Amino acid sequence: MKLTILMYHKVAEPAAGARHLGNYVTPAQFEQQLDALLEWGYQTISFEQWLAYREGTFSPPRRPLIVTFDDGYQCFATTAWPALRTRGMGATMYLVTSQIGGTNAWDSEEPQERLLDARRIRELQHEGVRFGSHGLTHIPLARASEQDAMHELAESRTRLGELLGAPPDVFAYPFSNQNRVVRELAREAGYRCAVRGKGRMNSPTTDLFGLRRIKVEPTTTVESLERTLARERRRWFL
Repeated sequence: MKLTILMYHKVAEPAAGARHLGNYVTPAQFEQQLDALLEWGYQTISFEQWLAYREGTFSPPRRPLIVTFDDGYQCFATTAWPALRTRGMGATMYLVTSQIGGTNAWDSEEPQERLLDARRIRELQHEGVRFGSHGLTHIPLARASEQDAMHELAESRTRLGELLGAPPDVFAYPFSNQNRVVRELAREAGYRCAVRGKGRMNSPTTDLFGLRRIKVEPTTTVESLERTLARERRRWFL
């Protein structure tokens, strides 16, 4: 059994002056990708269900999939979530806790785009969206002191617990920046798993605090996505 986790940021046309174009996928591309994934037999599950599978209490579908979004942009609510919900698919959104209702201040050289506010986050939660932490301020944790890294992990979890009614179980490392120490800090902070990049699928033995995601970019066509997933399914070891 292999778990596919896809990583998105913004489902929108690129903003004027945007430098990190790899963080955008157009609405048309996104819908084409979702339809293809369903046609290929993928079914979305939650991180809670994957954890239950690892504990022997859940039977996943033949091709389990988790669709994730980093940062908490408003375009998730206006564009991505309606497309997912129409198709009966779920999603997990990672929030930069200090910037809820603000903008992508951590990317000061990028166009500033609005992030989801607390009211909309609670509405999305009621509709079935799951949320995790993307840190307090979106700093690369492996470059921070252990004290600062722990503050980012623990304080963001506490604040999200107050917003969502329960602290989140899953963390996404900002910039996919992590190491052995950061993984252990995430565990100590109370998370049950965490995700990074690396562009691979996950096996039942993949470190739960180093789960891998495949980033979807503007250059990701349906054909290239199919090739990537087929190649990963053929791998014996991860």
